[in-house]
Amino acid sequence: MKSTENNKTINRNSFEEVDLLNKKADEARKDNNNLSLSVSKEAISMAQLLGYTKGLAKAYLNAGISCRLSSNFEAAIEYYHEAIALYKKLEDKKGETRALNSLANVYYSLSDFTKAIEYYDECIYVLQSIGDLNFEATVLTNRGLSYQQNGDLKAALNNYLESLSIYKSSETEIHYALYNNLGIVYLETGSYHESIKYFTEALKKTQEKKNIIDESFTLANIGRTYIYMEDYANAITYLSEAMIIMKRYGNRQAETQVYANLGKAYSKMRCFPESVKYYNRALKYYKEIGDKSSVDHTLCELGELYFELNDYKTSIHYFRDGLEVSEKINDIMNILRINTGLARLYLKFKDTEKAVEYLHAAEKLAKAAKSYKDLSKICKIYSENYSIAGNHKESKIFLDRHYKYLEKLNNMTETNKVQALMLGHIKYNQDDKEQEQAYYYNLKKDQILSVA
Repeated sequence: MKSTENNKTINRNSFEEVDLLNKKADEARKDNNNLSLSVSKEAISMAQLLGYTKGLAKAYLNAGISCRLSSNFEAAIEYYHEAIALYKKLEDKKGETRALNSLANVYYSLSDFTKAIEYYDECIYVLQSIGDLNFEATVLTNRGLSYQQNGDLKAALNNYLESLSIYKSSETEIHYALYNNLGIVYLETGSYHESIKYFTEALKKTQEKKNIIDESFTLANIGRTYIYMEDYANAITYLSEAMIIMKRYGNRQAETQVYANLGKAYSKMRCFPESVKYYNRALKYYKEIGDKSSVDHTLCELGELYFELNDYKTSIHYFRDGLEVSEKINDIMNILRINTGLARLYLKFKDTEKAVEYLHAAEKLAKAAKSYKDLSKICKIYSENYSIAGNHKESKIFLDRHYKYLEKLNNMTETNKVQALMLGHIKYNQDDKEQEQAYYYNLKKDQILSVA
């Protein structure tokens, strides 16, 4: 009898040791992801030896998160599936939802937004069955970002507002991820001053929480926004600061995204040798980590860069390579963008028939994705196309559609602002509003497209 009790005590103490390892892995991940993965693997080995299912599930989850942060996506997926299976076996719905959300995050990182949304949907279904509103708000934020990257800004904003409503009703502090995501959606719609406000709030929150990795993401977002605001000195400063942190903590995918954004910044500054250097570095690393969607996006960016250099032969080479990759993985948004780029290129050759062929393909995809931003660009190119062909009546029709889509885009974000104000999420003063309005109203009509 005494021996049995001693064995129970030993097991209990050993289980507690696994729990401590899992806790250590959680804490280390904020500033030392490599240590977090090492500790998680130690916890996995010990939990397997002891037959401690709950501790093993948590260790798999921790290991998956660390692998995702270091861009080892295949390993992350394997760890998450192991965790989900164990949580289901334990009937631990809370643990299951954390693993489902994390698995969805991997597919988001791989730009498989459809699959990511499927897992977020499954996660939300389980969360609603247990009434976990706080985590549901987080998952809604993540799902919104997937819709956003898939081109459906309206669905993205709806998810963000639903998340915001939960935070407000439960009187819970808003997670910085929501501020970051809202910043990104306003960036997508051309509301740059609004975007900076949200990113600045997110930066403040990440610094308060001492979450250095998420701080680096926010710094990169601010840098990217400054590119579109044509403040390239600030853009490069913020991107470089983000890069220092990402290199230190080994987030290869995020680091590669910064290289791509530096490529864009130098391209906008017309420092083309520097731009090509950064884009090629990004292309190399994206290929190494298996992020195929970012590969075809970077090929598209290089196609646009050489278009600006009037090197149309090289431009079409990159566009076609990008189209081949995107069609293989059915990356709808990049197929759309590359078709748009090819239409612009053929217009340069005055080949209006070929340009219209690519525009038709892009327009169909943009309508399906409800991407007003892309539709506005496509209509502008249609207008130019008909103008070259001498059909000024059709040219005007498409130019009017271009402005109509820009208006829809603006109305969508304005509606979001009103709803956010009603929820008490943001506060405006008159100076802020006047500053933002002045920025847009001072633009000439032919400049609006590049902003949006």
